[in-house]
Amino acid sequence: MVLTGQYLERSVVVGDLDALYHRGTREPPCAVAAPHPAMGGSMTSPVVAELTWALTRAGHPTMRFDYRGVGASRGASRHRAGSMAIAELRDEVADLLSVCDQLVATTGMQAACAVGYSFGAAVALEAARDPRIGRLVLIAPPTSLYDFGILADVGKPALVVCAHQDTFCDRAALPLPRGARLEVVPHSDHFFSRGLTELGKIVAGWLRGDRSEYVAPPDEGTGPAPEVELDEGEGPPLELDPDRE
Repeated sequence: MVLTGQYLERSVVVGDLDALYHRGTREPPCAVAAPHPAMGGSMTSPVVAELTWALTRAGHPTMRFDYRGVGASRGASRHRAGSMAIAELRDEVADLLSVCDQLVATTGMQAACAVGYSFGAAVALEAARDPRIGRLVLIAPPTSLYDFGILADVGKPALVVCAHQDTFCDRAALPLPRGARLEVVPHSDHFFSRGLTELGKIVAGWLRGDRSEYVAPPDEGTGPAPEVELDEGEGPPLELDPDRE
């Protein structure tokens, strides 16, 4: 049952990728990159789902997706199942850019915001030089697994959000570019088992900037279902035969 005020993402296919899209009118559109595919990371991750929900509520078009070889996305992942190593990101970067390209084409907006969580933060950073990406949000970048040194050269608006008790993220190892903003969610870990709602608010608030707060209206068609009148047709009405078993 669809409830009044409920937000529904549409299942879409972007090339070989399975994705979920929600329309919006506020720039920029946001592509949300998932955590490590070799560790079960997908677009159904609670952090990815919460980020998408918060940005959708704030009026932004959003798209979350599964990398190739994950879920219903076709292809194969280069990352060995169960391995936490982050090495070759070429395929995942191409997947993210395909989603950004689709978002820009669908919305008619100039550029997308790449939002990456954990492994997805490394993917988003590697893709950040592309002109289809206008803003960058890194959530819990795992500095213990990947070198985020090129962050210093990002010449675009950037937000980095870390958990206070994240054993994978050393904030001192993040060379923030000029004008970038760093936020720390207190009493939380890498998986944001606490502070998940606060995380979504931080990202949506940063994108809002000095614009007024905005909550997107409910999807059309989420109200009560219209009454349906049946055509009575020709002839007498049908009656049940009480003697028939």
